[in-house]
Amino acid sequence: IIHWKDLPEYTRSSKPINTMESIVNASYFPAWLVGFIEAEGCFSIYKLYPDKDYLVASFDVAQRDGDILISAIREHLSFTNAIHIDKTNCSKLKVTGVRSIENVVKFLHNAPLQLLGNKRLQYLLWIKQLRTIPRYSEKMNIPSKY
Repeated sequence: IIHWKDLPEYTRSSKPINTMESIVNASYFPAWLVGFIEAEGCFSIYKLYPDKDYLVASFDVAQRDGDILISAIREHLSFTNAIHIDKTNCSKLKVTGVRSIENVVKFLHNAPLQLLGNKRLQYLLWIKQLRTIPRYSEKMNIPSKY
């Protein structure tokens, strides 16, 4: 019998359990990513300048203490944008470029699962608005069904 007072003190390792490669190469990663986007993703469209009608679409994800996870998402979706880490150690990735937005649309269109509920509605409305913005509609193939 070993008493608790005789156990060595536990010190949590600062080394991450997973690497970016192990996350991206996991067989379930695409399905998991759809669920993560459903929970933590954001699809939005906004005016770049308040006095002009120039609209920009954006997709972003964020996770506290999740720099490796956000890096894996960045790698999987072929984004080139930098990951920003704020003072609360929240890793944020936001993309607005045509190629990045196209990568999100292609991924969600070909993913093994589809978004559900409110996030699905948000995505469908986002896609609908993408079709009205020449910057995106003229340079990418936006699927008609999801």
